[in-house]
Amino acid sequence: MKVARIPYLNAEPFHYGWGAGPPFDVVEMVPSELGEAARSGVIDAGLMAAADYFTVDGTFDLVSPPLGIAARGRVRSVILLAHDPPRRLDGKRIGVTGESSTSKRLLHLLAHARWKIDATWVPESEIEGPPTEAVDALLLIGDRALTAVASGDLEGWGQAIDLATEWWAWQGVPFVFAVWAVRQAVPRRERERFAGFLSGSLAVGSEHLADIAKAHAGSLGGEDVLRAYLEDFSYRLGAAEREGLRRFRDLLAEHDIQEYAQSRV
Repeated sequence: MKVARIPYLNAEPFHYGWGAGPPFDVVEMVPSELGEAARSGVIDAGLMAAADYFTVDGTFDLVSPPLGIAARGRVRSVILLAHDPPRRLDGKRIGVTGESSTSKRLLHLLAHARWKIDATWVPESEIEGPPTEAVDALLLIGDRALTAVASGDLEGWGQAIDLATEWWAWQGVPFVFAVWAVRQAVPRRERERFAGFLSGSLAVGSEHLADIAKAHAGSLGGEDVLRAYLEDFSYRLGAAEREGLRRFRDLLAEHDIQEYAQSRV
């Protein structure tokens, strides 16, 4: 069984109990790569971007009980660095990191339905020269976003717009960035063992958030800041998180941003 591992700090509580030799093969990849690996059959399980889970056409299921990464309000690691407030970005150029799957769709949704702007989307790989000069805003996620916020000067940008804060202010339900999903073709008993292992590892990690924060303190921020960051997430998905997941899925379809094949949320 091949399991994808996301190399971001907010996923570390799940990994804390894995040790040096977990009972499965581990493949490290960013969220956008994980989605493609799931569709092409390369991996059997992973912390899958919510937007990708919607499109894997019934070949993956959520682990039971559901686990993932969700937030009610600010997260600090999904930010739009910009020279102007979001509603003043109409007609502007917005750079988008290539690591993202869910966050870039959340950004498109917010731009279209909440901020009412029409922007030109520029893949970060196509930006030439300093981003602060080449584009008017730039979406960053994960540890790169944390580093930018911790830098103090936002790396030359005027402001950092937290997309999870924008979603909460708009919809009033948690935003689910990623879900643990496992391929349906994996034998049921093996899926159940994996879900149990994952839940147990999270229980251990949740008791050691201070240790995780200490191990990553530095360019991402100080220990206290990173511990508070980790504590802001919900890792066990309850009814409110499931509602947030459904609402995001339906809004993406309603605004013609992404159709979905996966309805079991």
